[in-house]
Amino acid sequence: MKFVDTHCHLNLIDKKDEIIASFEKNNIEYVIEIGINVENSFKNVELSNEYEKIYCSVGIHPTDSKELTNKDFDTINVLAKNDKVVAIGEIGLDYYWKNVSKEEQCKSFINQLNIAKENELPVVLHIREAYEDAFNVLINEGIPDKLGVVHCFSSDWNTAKKFLNLGFYIGIDGPITFKNNKTLIEVVKNTPIEYILPETDSPFLTPVPYRGKKNNPTYVKYIIEKIAEIKNMNIEDTSRILLENSKRLFNKI
Repeated sequence: MKFVDTHCHLNLIDKKDEIIASFEKNNIEYVIEIGINVENSFKNVELSNEYEKIYCSVGIHPTDSKELTNKDFDTINVLAKNDKVVAIGEIGLDYYWKNVSKEEQCKSFINQLNIAKENELPVVLHIREAYEDAFNVLINEGIPDKLGVVHCFSSDWNTAKKFLNLGFYIGIDGPITFKNNKTLIEVVKNTPIEYILPETDSPFLTPVPYRGKKNNPTYVKYIIEKIAEIKNMNIEDTSRILLENSKRLFNKI
């Protein structure tokens, strides 16, 4: 049985080398290290080139999109050419935090959608309290041929359907293990298993039974176990299908 974590931030975790060394005994097939800004994207490429079981994305998070220059986007475009880069992200819109204007976020989002198209890569979407606007940007600007995943999905089934109808995958994280998360359980129940991706978002959003502690990719098994329970499937079949899903979307792996 092999597990995959399609969204983590090892470069934000202390003692990450120890965690990476534990991948084999924890049945981690590979992880995808996700970019949040230019500096972090450089580090992601370095990390993924160092370790066989690590791939990465490069990109600028919407809350890191203040006062960006053409040089910033050009740098992401250059980094995207690396063999271990499998996506552009995380990109999108986040209206929860108020440090970056909607206009700046939208400009960054559109520029990076174009980078994804140019490099024939899928996108990792970060959307928070902005699902309608993000959906409209995709429709108006054109969806990358390689599609992508809505990371850490946090809306309802009606919203999930809209993105699924475009061909996007739904990223499921630690909150699926939280008590009484009925809205997200409904999303997982109704989403075809072939369009779900497991994510930890480590070091954030730690699943039960380690909620309250720092997260890491080896905890992805608890998310996969919960998906299997909701889907009334065994863990072996669930982990296999989710691994196949990740390889299908991030097809450079």
